[in-house]
Amino acid sequence: MKLLYISIAAVILAASCSNQTATETQEAQTVLSDSLGDSYKVDATQSKLSWEGNSLSGGHNGTINIQEGSLNIKEGNIVSGSFVIDMLSIVDLDITDSVKRGYLVGHLNDTDFFDSKKYPTGQFDITNIEVIQNDSNGNTHNISGNLTLKGQTKNITIPAKVSVENDVVNATGLVVINRLDWGITYSSITAFPNLKAKLKDKAIKDFINIKIALVAKK
Repeated sequence: MKLLYISIAAVILAASCSNQTATETQEAQTVLSDSLGDSYKVDATQSKLSWEGNSLSGGHNGTINIQEGSLNIKEGNIVSGSFVIDMLSIVDLDITDSVKRGYLVGHLNDTDFFDSKKYPTGQFDITNIEVIQNDSNGNTHNISGNLTLKGQTKNITIPAKVSVENDVVNATGLVVINRLDWGITYSSITAFPNLKAKLKDKAIKDFINIKIALVAKK
């Protein structure tokens, strides 16, 4: 087994465009067997999630580490895989004041958001791979998987561009999810419409825009 080098380029918490709609979520599905294909181990030192969260008036961005994971490749395609997200590794990159930055990170880790002490990891487990053609955005596959955050699991589908050349896998994908489906309701005027007048432009958008870019090396 040789190393897999994955770079998850961006996980953007809360969509910045008002016309974006979330992908449909389903209940957890059966995970694909990892008995097929060649196994690749995630290199945690090369793997990362980047995030950006927005209220109605602004936002913040940062990173989250990948703890571990693996993919299986057969005949040039991903046939199964999963990765674990280290929720306790959340970092903010845009706030220059260390006190304010620490406050934000602490808030993201507390029960209002990810409750990272109780749920120190998140996870994505692939449940289905579909090859697509003639996609207007150039996507080649729909990758479905169970996404677990804050102890709750929902199945989502990520349109992705996947290529395998010279033993190197390149994949990028973008999906919009609704954080309320994972019980992350803090400052949502959808979840708490009676707070609309109080929150005003401090209300946090419901959508989570997840952009993934990965490179896998055999």
